[in-house]
Amino acid sequence: MQLVLNTHGLVLKVKNKVFFVTAGNESRAISPEQVSSIAVTAPCMLSSAAVALAADAEIPIYFFDRVGDARSCLRSPYFESLATLRRKQVYFSDSKAGGEWVVEQFRHKTAHQVQVLKYLKDRKSRHASDIDSCTLELEERLSELKKKSQAPSSAWSASLMGWEGHQAKLYWQMVAACMPEGWTFEGRSRRPAKDPFNAMVNYLYGMLYAVVEQALFAAGLDPHLGILHTDQYDRPTLSFDLIEPFRPWVDRFIVEKVLQKEIEPSFFEPVEGGVFLSDNGKRFLIPQFNGWMQRQVRWLSRQLTREAQIYHAAADLARTINETMKRP
Repeated sequence: MQLVLNTHGLVLKVKNKVFFVTAGNESRAISPEQVSSIAVTAPCMLSSAAVALAADAEIPIYFFDRVGDARSCLRSPYFESLATLRRKQVYFSDSKAGGEWVVEQFRHKTAHQVQVLKYLKDRKSRHASDIDSCTLELEERLSELKKKSQAPSSAWSASLMGWEGHQAKLYWQMVAACMPEGWTFEGRSRRPAKDPFNAMVNYLYGMLYAVVEQALFAAGLDPHLGILHTDQYDRPTLSFDLIEPFRPWVDRFIVEKVLQKEIEPSFFEPVEGGVFLSDNGKRFLIPQFNGWMQRQVRWLSRQLTREAQIYHAAADLARTINETMKRP
């Protein structure tokens, strides 16, 4: 599970070789064997013993900003990957096989977007015809991806990002049109979000990035060696590549919560030029989302939790790199 530290002034320390969490008059002990990662979303205190225990147990500690981006991370200083795999990863990122892998991620992303639209169609019958048209166009445009299976280059990246941007525009316009009164929005907005819907999307995408990054580390891959997203200083660009098929899972989660009327006005607070999640919103959404990630789903003939699916995707990528790059 992910241990979320979201209470101002909370203290995380160690007693009897287990984490000991104190918030006000409440406290509890948590075995490191139960924790996969630690997310810090509010100002709190972590003892050096707690940090050391997390490192020994290979538990990363992520620090999130108000938008949901992981701004820093504490982990063991020993990179899990063999040097051979990392060398192969560099060659793979410049190869046709690397380009084909990226194209396949967008193919999976479109499939998940279509699932979100089908979910909306079952609940918004008056939009059924428009949803069918949108779904058909999204799927028909997949044929264009075949032409993009080539070795990465600046021109290739620009072309593929342009294709994905058009897909995203079609998809988000349809999602917005199906939202109930008070929840519609004008496309995606990021830093800051212009509306509550995008505020939730931004924050939970940030949480999802942490899962993807940890999956890449577990597979022995370097999250900073991207393929489509070119190298950026101190940014996990491979995480940006691998996350694409799984973004619609976040979209679906948020759509469900909105349609089920579980989201309250107190979950948001205005900021200059936009909207952020409030502490109330984080306290509700984070555990709900973590529970959602632990639910089993079928994808690519596997019946596993959503989190486990991401770990399998990272392991599959490592296997592909090893098998493809025989002589780095």
